[in-house]
Amino acid sequence: MHCDVKEMSDRRLATIEGHVKALRKMVADDRSCEDVLTQLSAVEASINSLGKIILKNHLNHCVKEGIEQGNADILSNFNKVLDKYL
Repeated sequence: MHCDVKEMSDRRLATIEGHVKALRKMVADDRSCEDVLTQLSAVEASINSLGKIILKNHLNHCVKEGIEQGNADILSNFNKVLDKYL
């Protein structure tokens, strides 16, 4: 993973961690279902955003480099990753 993506991922993971902590507190405090669902939506959006960043990085760097180097398995491996992620 490239440095800029690594730093961005770390920031987003910290945000996700904060959302999850808030979610746990909301459940413990017996907050309304609407509030919990709204917070849960924020967690999901943050995770999806991070996944998109990492997926684009993988495609633009790892897969591209593998193709350029003649790695015959790179597209098969990428498809396996997509099947797991999506």
